[in-house]
Amino acid sequence: MVMMQVMAIGARAASSDTFRARLRDARGQWAILEVSPLIGGDEDQIAVSIEPASGDQLISLLFAAYGLTAREREVSAEVIAGHSTSDIAGRLFISGNTVQDHLKSVFGKVGVRSRGELVARLRPNGSGSPSE
Repeated sequence: MVMMQVMAIGARAASSDTFRARLRDARGQWAILEVSPLIGGDEDQIAVSIEPASGDQLISLLFAAYGLTAREREVSAEVIAGHSTSDIAGRLFISGNTVQDHLKSVFGKVGVRSRGELVARLRPNGSGSPSE
């Protein structure tokens, strides 16, 4: 109950009037918890929803957890989409060598040695936590 009150206060204080948090359920799967004040209700009435996190929500969470820079996130997203080094270079207006440099940095931060391992680690199925 205390947690719900804290979230309700956060929802009222937030500029969007909605509080969102990512959390893991009992099975270790990621979920999105959203709390917002009820429209037309008194200030103590809130709506709470909990739903499975989407792939995009998980990817952005993992990118942040691994401490990837904005450009490393872009390159990683292109790798996850299955694009080659030359395709990524063209799409991001950088050289192939720069793509490889970013990938080397990403591999080090994520703790992998290949594109395949990177995709497997970041796959949105709940198994990509940096603590695992």
